[in-house]
Amino acid sequence: MNPISPISKRLGVVLGTAAVFVGTALVSAEPAAAIPSLDEFSFTPTWLDNGRMVMVDLSGGISAGYAEWRQDPYNGDPGDAMRVRDSNADGYGIEAVLTYDGRKATTRGHDSPYRSPWTTGDLSEDHTYVMRVCVVRGTADKCTEARVTA
Repeated sequence: MNPISPISKRLGVVLGTAAVFVGTALVSAEPAAAIPSLDEFSFTPTWLDNGRMVMVDLSGGISAGYAEWRQDPYNGDPGDAMRVRDSNADGYGIEAVLTYDGRKATTRGHDSPYRSPWTTGDLSEDHTYVMRVCVVRGTADKCTEARVTA
């Protein structure tokens, strides 16, 4: 005869009940949100009074962020400058690079929402430059180019 102590019986009931709760939680858990594909992003360049904005949107009209270029913002301070904003926690970041000198504004490594600081440096006036705007994730990217004026 193998007597089971009352403590062993209670422990078995507690462990069995815990297993049922864990199993139920795993079965009824919501699936993680799907990460959008790069094909779902679009770019819309617009002109500003003293600069250029490139809006980045997900399909369905969801704002993912933007890249902003300012020709001498705030009366010359901080000079010819760009910054980016990631406004949607979709697993992607926003990055802008001025192809002329390689200056970069990025949201990589930051939780969304995040707006980068201005990336600055004076450029020759009355010239047109190219700002490359990208949606980035790891080594994958989708980019567009926008003309900007200094």
